[in-house]
Amino acid sequence: MANWWLALIIMVVLNGILVWTLFVEGESTSRRAKKWFFIIVNAIGLILSVSQFFWMEF
Repeated sequence: MANWWLALIIMVVLNGILVWTLFVEGESTSRRAKKWFFIIVNAIGLILSVSQFFWMEF
């Protein structure tokens, strides 16, 4: 069960950083750049979340 909480925390933290960067700073970035930044951050988060399952099993 701890693996699921750690995976959830990783995704929430990365998406929190993403939201802070994109919306709070208010820089005028294009919609396409925001979309790709969102996809890349979530892909990194997914890879980290899945990989921690393997690391914690051993």
